Amino acid sequence: MQAMSETTLLADYLDLEPFAKEVGRNPRTVRRWLNQAGGLPYTRIGNRILIHIPTAREWIFSRMRKPPRTRRTPSKNP
Repeated sequence: MQAMSETTLLADYLDLEPFAKEVGRNPRTVRRWLNQAGGLPYTRIGNRILIHIPTAREWIFSRMRKPPRTRRTPSKNP
């Protein structure tokens, strides 16, 4: 049986700082996301915070909002 290297095992994960850079946010903002109720899922290995990219993508999509439907005003046709 071949041993799995860390690069293979953690290929779908990013550390907190590279993840923050990837999404264009400050690492402190990402830490807030981790700590809020229903927040961004993460894994901790020792002192490392690892974010699973496919799960983070789902979390971001789940927070997507649709703009409210606009009301049509009746046209004034004589």
